[in-house]
Amino acid sequence: MATDPDREDPVDLKTFQQGPTPFALFLMHGPGSPRTFLLTREEMVVGRSDAADIQVDTTDLSPWHLLLRREHGQYTVLDLDSPNGVYLNGLRIHSAVLHEGDNLQLGSVVLVFHEGRE
Repeated sequence: MATDPDREDPVDLKTFQQGPTPFALFLMHGPGSPRTFLLTREEMVVGRSDAADIQVDTTDLSPWHLLLRREHGQYTVLDLDSPNGVYLNGLRIHSAVLHEGDNLQLGSVVLVFHEGRE
């Protein structure tokens, strides 16, 4: 059977969509929303400081509000003793492992965590 050299084979979307995707935080509510922040480092700080890796310009956040740390293929969130605290799915936490769809609330700021695939 002859094949047409100009014809492209159809792309298998399931295979294509199963490729690597980055870990990310989606700013759902707060200054600058909607916005997606890719989690590209082993440790990233969220805060209002210009020096924070993920900067959200609001007084609801401390300059260095929380730390995201990647270990063993998953991210952990750690409250950096912020006065307004960190709420994970409605519960105040000091630290916790994040899972797909988790909501982080920092004052009036709401971030949604999305797991990556390697």
